[in-house]
Amino acid sequence: MKKIGAILTILVVIIVFQGCGGKQQYQPPKDGDTLTSQQIVDLMRMGWPVHLKGNIIKGTLDFTEVSGSSSLLAVAPSYVYSDIVFANCVFEDSVTSFSERDNSQKVYTVFERNIVFQECDFKRGVNFTQADFRGRFDFDISKVAGDAAFDGCKFRAGASFAMANFNGEVTFVSSVFGGRANFMKSFFRKPVVFQRCRMEDMVMFADSHFYDYTEFSKISAMGDIDFTNSQFAGRVVMARSLYMGNIKFANCVLKGSMEFIGNTLAEQPNVAGVQLPEGGVNASDNSLLQKVKVDCFNIK
Repeated sequence: MKKIGAILTILVVIIVFQGCGGKQQYQPPKDGDTLTSQQIVDLMRMGWPVHLKGNIIKGTLDFTEVSGSSSLLAVAPSYVYSDIVFANCVFEDSVTSFSERDNSQKVYTVFERNIVFQECDFKRGVNFTQADFRGRFDFDISKVAGDAAFDGCKFRAGASFAMANFNGEVTFVSSVFGGRANFMKSFFRKPVVFQRCRMEDMVMFADSHFYDYTEFSKISAMGDIDFTNSQFAGRVVMARSLYMGNIKFANCVLKGSMEFIGNTLAEQPNVAGVQLPEGGVNASDNSLLQKVKVDCFNIK
């Protein structure tokens, strides 16, 4: 009996130790605190949620540092299991979810849960190349001072960039939008390129501003693409794409040149009230399913 009692005492001591000091307790950062990127990575490594508001983040935030990757693969995933929300945060350095290691290995990030950047200020660029977003991705009202790369991204549950302000170049090359994508009232002040993207649902660009070169080429769009009330100040190229939904240019203003060439469409584009550039639009070699050509721009 004494032996059994001694064993029980030891077990109680172990349990108390683990509960009090053996296991680190979650202490969320306070709103407005200045944090290092390493502190945030450490939270995600332990699987804790990252819900920050009004914080300043110093140092490059690299999501590929959260979990290890197989050294045997030339291209390897790094998994992030935390639910992530940054609201009104300032990132003083770059944010990336893609890295190339010393052994030439390329590592991309898989976000298993939602990731939200709400009204954040990025003082440098953002690089989400090849990121796999398995939850929602939100970037609403955020501002990026540098370039923004979303090449090869998979937005499986939809994405929102409403009222985002991009001051550098923006690229979406070979990206997949599995759900609705919202770019309403967004600002693209430098060139923006959507190339070889697949859009499986509606994409909204209504009331957006494109100040520089804008390209939509080799796109496969299954739903409507809505540019209603948008303004284009620079050259616009929309070429060699498949549009199974309707393209809406209603009340758009085109100040630069526009090339709408080599596209296949299921419906005539909606161009009610559109203001064309002085030189008109080059709309050649387009075809409608069931029809011969697109002539809604009334090109002479």
